[in-house]
Amino acid sequence: MFINYIHYFLLAYLLGSIPFALIVALPQGVDPRKEGSKNPGATNVARLLGKKWGLITFLGDAGKGIFALLLTKIFTSLSFKETPELYAGVAFFSVLGHLFSPFLKFKGGKGVATTIGTFLILTPKAMLPSLVCFLIAVLLSGFVSLGSLIASASLPIFIYLFNYPTEYIFSSIFLTVLIWIKHRENIKRLLQGQEKTWKKRR
Repeated sequence: MFINYIHYFLLAYLLGSIPFALIVALPQGVDPRKEGSKNPGATNVARLLGKKWGLITFLGDAGKGIFALLLTKIFTSLSFKETPELYAGVAFFSVLGHLFSPFLKFKGGKGVATTIGTFLILTPKAMLPSLVCFLIAVLLSGFVSLGSLIASASLPIFIYLFNYPTEYIFSSIFLTVLIWIKHRENIKRLLQGQEKTWKKRR
């Protein structure tokens, strides 16, 4: 079955690997791989260039996941019957491309924005409460990383509770594991009380 979908997965991976953080930041004379947290993602761009540019980066990273799924939906409507394993795979590979981009020597961001984009299309009823968890965690703690960890961990639970296909649950679990691995330095700083906060210091 995998071989029948490999061209969809490859397209999703390539779309997901587009480094929007660099596309946004390099023209401003800033390389997010070398400054701030050195992570090519929306949060680091926001810290380095301001919230406007961070939002643009976030929309680009989320949008590439959305675009990968929408393209797949269009193609499958013209060719053969859609299947949950295809969409779950496209979601997974689009985020995988962001995490391990060939344009960045197979390094990349932490996958949160692209995961949000793909699962807003794939499992909107589950993604929305996960986003609420993210917002509550960030507002209460001031840590975007903590919000990302909680939201990613809650996503498979909400997908299960809303009765989405099992393939979507497994895809989200695998991505949650990768997102947590990518956040390992943030987790270490959170435990040590050294993580940067978005709250203003008094």
